[in-house]
Amino acid sequence: MSTPTTTVWQSSTAAASDDDVPLLYRAEGLFAVHKPLNWTSSNVVSYIRGILERDARTRGAKLPRRRPRIKIGHGGTLDPLATGVLVLGVGKGTKQLESYLSGSKAYRAGAALGFETNTLDMEGNITRRATFDHIQPIDLERVRPHFVGTIEQIPPLFSAIKQNGQRLYQKARKGQTDDDVVIASRLVTIHELQFGNVDLPQFDIQVECGGGTYIRSLIRDIAYQLDTVATTTYLQRTKQGPFTLEDCLEKEDWNADNIYAAIERHQTLQEKTI
Repeated sequence: MSTPTTTVWQSSTAAASDDDVPLLYRAEGLFAVHKPLNWTSSNVVSYIRGILERDARTRGAKLPRRRPRIKIGHGGTLDPLATGVLVLGVGKGTKQLESYLSGSKAYRAGAALGFETNTLDMEGNITRRATFDHIQPIDLERVRPHFVGTIEQIPPLFSAIKQNGQRLYQKARKGQTDDDVVIASRLVTIHELQFGNVDLPQFDIQVECGGGTYIRSLIRDIAYQLDTVATTTYLQRTKQGPFTLEDCLEKEDWNADNIYAAIERHQTLQEKTI
């Protein structure tokens, strides 16, 4: 969604200093972007940080010597092949991100039956194949109750979870497989699960879930329940906390004016709900 360019020169969270040096941030808080395909969440953070650093220099703000000069973080990693809502915090807004890690999220995803990759998505290499001729669309609805509520889930090997001080995906990139790494299961909450566009061997799912849920693992486990295998073909986060796709800044709109205007808009909405 394109957003009109708006200039916001004074932060709503801090007053100008006595010597009238421009503030490091025009505003501090939260906003959301639409993460592009093939970008990591860290790529987005670095890119936005660069935009805000250049803006601060242009305004003559005094940047800290210690890096990172601009405080910015995200509220929950999206896979490189995933798109959609990525919540970012700027300045004091980074302290508000913790609740977004555990809060409710919604996703759309696609699945293909018959093969499984080591990454559980289309980026990986095929490691397993299985027949799916025995599956009918009604079988999806039959297994759906198994995946609603609090369920046990084993995260994928290609994930950012730390084990013994090392990210799981780092172990995977060194050649380790599911047979080499024991990944502890975890309890996750699926609030709602719906199937759509069922044209076997492909189908879509819409999921509303709590934090820590891996949609790639969910699709894998649905296939196992159907006595076959599957791989995620696309993934889009459609909602995170109060932010939806309609609230997100598209890549072509990533500039300092639009970012600070989006932060101010969210602050205004928060104030109205208090």
